[in-house]
This record gives sequence, structure tokens and C-alpha cells, in this order.
Amino acid sequence: MNGRKITSLWSSILIEELIRQGADFFCISPGSRSTPLTVAVARNPKARWKMFADERSAGFFALGYGRATGKPAVLICTSGTAVANYFPAVVEASMDFQPMVILSADRPFELLECGANQTIRQEGMFGNYTRWNMQLPLPSREVPLKALLSAIAYAVAKTVGSPAGPVHLNQPFREPLEPVSPDLKDPWLDQKQEWLTTCNPSTVSALPEKYPDSVTVARVREALSKAKQPLIIAGSMQSTAEGDAVRELALDLQVPLYTDLSSGMRLCSGVQPWQLAFQSSEFTRHFRPDLVVHFGGHIIAKHPPAALIEWNPEHYIVVRSHSSRFSPDHNVTLSIEASLVRTSASLMGSRTTFSGINTESAEEFFKLAGEQIDAETLALQPVTEISAARLTSRLITAEQLLFISNSMPVRDMDTYGFNGHPNGVRIGINRGVSGIDGILSTAAGFAEGYLKAATLIIGDIAFLHDINALSLLSTLSVPLQIIVLNNHGGGIFSFLPVSEFSDIFETHFATPQNYSIKSAAETFGVDYACPQTNGEFGEIYNAASVSNRSTVIEIKGSRQENLQQHRALQARISALAELYLYR
Repeated sequence: MNGRKITSLWSSILIEELIRQGADFFCISPGSRSTPLTVAVARNPKARWKMFADERSAGFFALGYGRATGKPAVLICTSGTAVANYFPAVVEASMDFQPMVILSADRPFELLECGANQTIRQEGMFGNYTRWNMQLPLPSREVPLKALLSAIAYAVAKTVGSPAGPVHLNQPFREPLEPVSPDLKDPWLDQKQEWLTTCNPSTVSALPEKYPDSVTVARVREALSKAKQPLIIAGSMQSTAEGDAVRELALDLQVPLYTDLSSGMRLCSGVQPWQLAFQSSEFTRHFRPDLVVHFGGHIIAKHPPAALIEWNPEHYIVVRSHSSRFSPDHNVTLSIEASLVRTSASLMGSRTTFSGINTESAEEFFKLAGEQIDAETLALQPVTEISAARLTSRLITAEQLLFISNSMPVRDMDTYGFNGHPNGVRIGINRGVSGIDGILSTAAGFAEGYLKAATLIIGDIAFLHDINALSLLSTLSVPLQIIVLNNHGGGIFSFLPVSEFSDIFETHFATPQNYSIKSAAETFGVDYACPQTNGEFGEIYNAASVSNRSTVIEIKGSRQENLQQHRALQARISALAELYLYR
């Protein structure tokens, strides 16, 4: 009984301190060894939680929640392979700087590597993909309470710090695991009576903004003032404030601004989709910036990085809010670790000369290119992957969220999305390592974190990859509208050189699938529709957007037709670029 008392008390304090530190949402998967942790969450009135039969889905849901809130969800699971199922989500969170706490239950020391059931080496199992990991001790009165509280506070500080990312706490328990009511008069608590009698965290951690140093600012301002053809790139960003600051800088300096979809600005009114111009190889040969300032992280399209290698500008400056290395092609000439907002403000007014772009010609190009894309969305024409992206980005409202799967959906939205929203649309993408796993779960967590209805655009392979996450939809506080682009396989491979090898392409790369998306939706009690034309799609999507139920909207197509449609549209837009952007 004495062991059960300290285990229950220890677990309740651990959970309480997590909540006080701001980590008050728990993604729990059922299991025996994690019983003390699960009970502590269930009996804490301040805790919010959701149950997951699948730890892999739970991990990606926590990732989406972290993207939305900037706060970590806490993953709780039993020992063994349960915790290993978090690995893909941990990698994505680490590479894209999202907060997450893994609290895994474990067997005690005497059961390790002796053939005991459901026992693996869990300590440090996520390796370099965590910002911090700690093997917590077995619950014991010999461990000072203040040490436990300090470890929990530090774990939360590390997960939301700079750079943000996952933290792993591995907590071993000895049996018995059955709960008892924690004894709040236990002498072990005497040393922290003040903590017990308040609702305050044991430690408060401040996160100061990093200012760029004055010498670096002066150097960049001088380079901007002398550049003949500068370019600003907005890569992946963590907040709307960062995007707004970079956009204001570009307007102030009158410098072309390339906005990646992950910057949050791509669908904003007045932001030109330079992705369309970069599709033209002639454009990148004529447009040769001598200075590029890149704010944030990765960009989706392959054309700008390829152009940067060809241009080899005198200055390629990257501004990031953390120290993680970012130079995929090893061509960065100056790397600045500082707040994107502060750095943008410090560079205002550093340029008064004309950038070299013919503004009137550029505006005419974007207008005509937009008309070419809109021609794909005529009401009576069949709905396609291109038109689905364009129509969704046009019809979605500022009150809704947009989550985009990797592979072709994210490329189509980045290239062909409608830039007509005054304040943009809040967008979520898993671009840390650009996988197609866990997309449904991440989108569900993203919607739940914001408590806003969301739209997800996803391919049929990615949908299949996470199909059990459809079970989450009935438990969400808000609906999730899922647009599935079904071309019966991996559509992106049709755009790659391997598609020319007919003897192996269809069987080993395209991976054709013939499962029923309609049956999957019906199995999980989700509404289903399958529009044939753009007009039908618009009507169905608008109706789903105001519904309180989740809907799967299937867009059926052909990989070969999709390839031809993309190439034909790209050719027409490239021809316009030759007419209007080389003057």
C-alpha cells in the first residue's frame, strides 16, 4: 500500500505541475503501466484530454495541436512499442520546431533486458530529435519533491524554447499500479507547502526576443541600399506577426516578395504569386537578383532554390529566430539568428532606389496568369486537382483553417491558390520532413487546437495511410472537411523522370489503390460526397463549410490527365511570363 500511495501522489503532482506550466492538454492511449498517469489526468479537474487507440495517431494529433496553440500537448502511453509509435510525429515536430511532451510509462530497472514482457529500452529512444530527454526516477520519497517539480518545469521550458521541439520524459513504475487517493498531508510534501497552497508553477521561464546586433543590421542595410536587383523570400514561419513584418518590409523597400504557402501570406490580397513566374526557366535566366534576404525556413517549390544556385548572388542572407542550421545548398553568405519581426523593423527605410522590376508589366502578368488558372474552374468543367485547389482557396473564409497534405496537394495550393483574402487564411502543413504520414490526425489536432472548423486537402495514398484517424472526427469540438484527391496512386511520381520507365513505374512507384473512400467514410459515420463538376464541388463545399458535421469530398481523377493538365497550364503561364516579365 505504501508504494501505491507514493506512486499515486507522485503522478498527481507531475500532472499538476505540467498543467501549471501551461501543458494542460493530454493525448492518452490506454495501457496498464501508464495507469498512474492516466488516473492523475482523469482526476485533475483542470486537465483536458482525449483518448487514442492508436499512439501513432495521437502523436500527430499532438503535433497539430502544438502548431495551432504554440503550447505542447502531453502524450501519455504505456511501455514497449506504444512509445515507439510516436517516432514519426516526434521527428516532424523536431524538424519543424513544434512543441510536444512525451510522457512514457516504463518498466523498472529490474525488468530491463531480462526477457520481461512489453519491455524495451525507452530512455533516450528518440535520440537527437528531442530538445531534452530525461529518465525520471521511480516514485520515491527519497527524491526531493523540488527536484521533480524542477524537472517538469524545465521540460516545458525546453519544448517551447528556441528552438521549440519535442521533450521526452520516461517514467518507470513498479507494480502495484492501481490508484489510491493521494495523501496531501504526506510529509514528503512539507518542503513545498507554498506550491501546494497556490496555483502557481514551481518555476517561471521567460522567453526573450532576440534582437539583431547593430553591426549586422548596418551591414545588411548597406547591402540592401547598393543592390541593383534585390529579392525577399518568405519561407516557413511560426506566426502571423512574422509574416506581417516581412510583408511590410517588402512594401517599404519596394522589393519583390516571394511568399511561400507556409509563410501564411500566400493567399493574402495584394501578395503576388511569384511561384507562377518561377515556373518559367526564361524568367529565372532574365531575373537575376544580386541580393536575396530569406526570412524563415524551407519553401515548397523547387524552382527558387534551383535559381539561387544558378544566380549565385553576392549576398544570400538568411534570418531565423533560432540557431539551427539552414543552408540546404550551402550557398548562404550571412546567417542571422534573431527575431524576424525585430530584424524586419531594423531594415525599414534602408532602400530608396527602384528594384528593377517593371511593376505595370508584372501586375499585368499576374492578372492574366490568374485568368488562366480561373479558366480551369468553369462551373460545367470536370473538377480537377488544379481547380479543387483554386476553388477551395477562393471559397474558404477567414473563420476557417486550411490544412494541406504533402506531395501534390501542397504544390498545387502553393502555385495555384487564390490570393484574395484581406488577412490571409491560417494554414497548416507538415513540412518539417514533408511526409504523408499522420496527415488526418495532424489536421484534426490543428482544428481542435484552434477550435475552428478546418478544411483538409489530401491525396488518396496519404488518406489511406492515416485512415483510422477518421474515428477522431466524431470526438472533435469542430468539424473537419476532407477533400480527397483520388487519382488511384501516387500522383506526384508521374511528374518525375522515373515515370518514363513503364516496366517498373506502375507496379513499384505509382502504387495504384482501389479501396473505396466512400465506404471508409461510411464506416466511421462521416458524411460523403463526390462532385463531378466545378459547379457541383462549389455547392457541396459551401454547404459542408457551414455544417457542424465532418464531410469527405472525393475528387476522382486520372494521374495521366492530371499530368497533362498541369503541363498545359504551366506552358500557357510561361508564355505569358515571356511576354510581360522580360521587358
